[in-house]
Amino acid sequence: MLLAFTEQGSGPVVVLLHGFPLNRAMWAEQIQTLSASYRVIAPDLRGHGDSPAPDAVYTMDAMADDVVELLDGLGVVEPVVLGGLSMGGYVALAMALKHPSRLRALMLIDTRAVADSPEAAKGREESAQAVLKAGSPRSVVEAMIPKLFGKSTLDQHPDRIETMRVEMEKTSASGVAGALRGMAIRPDRRGEIAQITVPTLVVVGEEDVIAPPDEARAIAEALPDGRLEVVPGVGHLSPYESPRAFDEIVLRFLQGLGRGESD
Repeated sequence: MLLAFTEQGSGPVVVLLHGFPLNRAMWAEQIQTLSASYRVIAPDLRGHGDSPAPDAVYTMDAMADDVVELLDGLGVVEPVVLGGLSMGGYVALAMALKHPSRLRALMLIDTRAVADSPEAAKGREESAQAVLKAGSPRSVVEAMIPKLFGKSTLDQHPDRIETMRVEMEKTSASGVAGALRGMAIRPDRRGEIAQITVPTLVVVGEEDVIAPPDEARAIAEALPDGRLEVVPGVGHLSPYESPRAFDEIVLRFLQGLGRGESD
């Protein structure tokens, strides 16, 4: 799988994985900020952005393998800091468990460790079928918008919401369906989290209704070296809704790693 990607900066490698049905454009402000001190790599996961969208079920393990293949192709042999939001967090968890030697540290952002309930999985399949029938992701995008953003973003920043809506609607029907079906069968990771020993930053928006703060707290507490940060006044897209606050949290974490600290 040849993933499209943005690469900027030099130094220790930081890889950022976007959510569903987004693409690497959601990380624009983080790329600008972090690349002053780090080599930032932000791919489009399979089926999203400019990456290929095969007609298939996109499992989280397969997407993690895509990221490893990209790093190999870029000659990145050293362990990286891997960050993932929402679906990108599912992929990051899969990579941390399947390819632990490739990680120096982990950032789990507005994501979950629990599997879909049978009802949620059924809903994803119904959405996948509807999107394929329509040939457009619009129905999924419209349903997601109110859940993706915090109240203040919805009320005060319609321009930023519209920017993300445009990016989401670029995602092909096959890409949306493949990701929905892959997320529906993802495993429950709660029993495996304790295997992840690298320093891990768990970030969540205070108003996130998709991956709520209580779930983020449970993930952080289950990790051997986890710490939780809550971004006030934002929802599921905390890096995009409040980039300054989010970037400050991430930079503190990365700078701690640079000093050889894990606390």
